[in-house]
Amino acid sequence: MNNRIAGFDGLRAIAVLMVFFQHRLFGDIGEIGHLGVWIFFALSGFLIIGILSAQRARIETNGSRFGVELKRFLFRRTLRIFPIYYLMLVVMCVLMALGMASPELASGMPFHFAYLSNLWIGSVLHYWPGRYSHLWSLAIEEQFYLVFAPLLLLVAARRHRAVCLAIVAVGLVSLLAMRAAQWQDVTIYTHPLTNFWLLALGGIGGLLIAGKESRVRVMLGHGMTLFVLSVCLVGFCATEPVWSELGSSLAFTMVSALYGLCIAALVCSIACCRNAAVIGLLETSWLVNFGRISYGFYLYHNLIPDLTRNHHVTAFFGGTVPLWAHIAGIVASFLISLTMAVLSWRLIEAPILRLKTRRAPLDTTTPMATQTPATFAARNGHALRDKSTASDAA
Repeated sequence: MNNRIAGFDGLRAIAVLMVFFQHRLFGDIGEIGHLGVWIFFALSGFLIIGILSAQRARIETNGSRFGVELKRFLFRRTLRIFPIYYLMLVVMCVLMALGMASPELASGMPFHFAYLSNLWIGSVLHYWPGRYSHLWSLAIEEQFYLVFAPLLLLVAARRHRAVCLAIVAVGLVSLLAMRAAQWQDVTIYTHPLTNFWLLALGGIGGLLIAGKESRVRVMLGHGMTLFVLSVCLVGFCATEPVWSELGSSLAFTMVSALYGLCIAALVCSIACCRNAAVIGLLETSWLVNFGRISYGFYLYHNLIPDLTRNHHVTAFFGGTVPLWAHIAGIVASFLISLTMAVLSWRLIEAPILRLKTRRAPLDTTTPMATQTPATFAARNGHALRDKSTASDAA
């Protein structure tokens, strides 16, 4: 938990805020929630694929075995994501049984427990199920881990970039085919193949900048590069309601590919950034702290009811809820979600995460040529600065 990449916690905090405001404002501010989720995917791919590459390198140097490394990876992932996820599901089931939560969507619980929320939403319901909608992205990440962790640990580390490129190609071709076949938008949006490619793209970026003398690292490390990428992402995000309606499946796929490429490049740019002002902003204490608890916040926030969007409040104000009341409701739901996330981190997540450092100590034998962004950060604080958790962050 000591090997950190400066700026990643801040980026994580910004991404989860995007999702929160998208949900609370019901899409009235564009598609910033989509951007936030894709940033999470690219960030996870950057970190996780780097970790798997380091583990594969350890196997190749006869320092370990496939079974040991797969068990190590799954153990660490399980400690990170399972405890509060399943605790939340159990609590919701109990509340439903006691009549304290609506049983309307109880049929989806088996899917949630199996990390198949995305398939339930896209292939069973064919609509967004309110407070459980956000679980689709957690299902995508878990499916990616289960499918590609064994694959990358079996394939030679030098071929990991090619494997990731193949995942990207399959994902974009699938997106093109689904649009051409006129699948429902919610089905395309939540399908594994239309999301895996972004995690793979983040992984490619991490592998490209792992070398100390990488030209890509030098280019992405400039503050101007980060600024240009940020402007491009604002443009893509602001115009998504327009380009998402493109009649041409090929044009839509190309725009989506460019959007994803910019997101992955932004993640890598922050990892390499040498601009003190940018890193100083992302390393602001409240952003770092919020980013650290972002998983819990993301998990809980959508379960908190919108305090001003119900018929009781509407009746109280005579049919029209004033703007100040809406703002007060958003602030209240944010504070409740934040309190739950803080308690979750201090009482459950942080104590459990300490087991990761006890059971899986930092490897110090990985050769420089095969270092991942995570292991490279541990040895080169000037390049990937010593601030944002690498292995625990994804």
